[in-house]
Amino acid sequence: MLDKETLKDQLANGMSTIVRPAIEECFKRMWPSKSDIGDTVAEDFANNFDELVSEQLAEVFASAIDYYIKNSEIFGTVITVGSPTTQTARINSLNTPIINGVIPNTLGIR
Repeated sequence: MLDKETLKDQLANGMSTIVRPAIEECFKRMWPSKSDIGDTVAEDFANNFDELVSEQLAEVFASAIDYYIKNSEIFGTVITVGSPTTQTARINSLNTPIINGVIPNTLGIR
């Protein structure tokens, strides 16, 4: 089952570990030469960016993923064999995902 808070934490952690160092390195490369002041400014810039963006962006991404996962539609047919006749059952995804899998011949995803 999709846990939106865990997903958000994982996305925020990914941005902090990938995007923050990349921004810091890009900022360092702006300067014509390496210096302690330039390194400090780049680190401060990257930390501020991470603090201002990562958590909020992770929340937006997690909400979008959560919405699309929970509102996905699945359909198909189940064919059962083993008797002289083949039996089919239509699988429908209802407009209310909360009851999918409760009514016979529906498929639920949790």
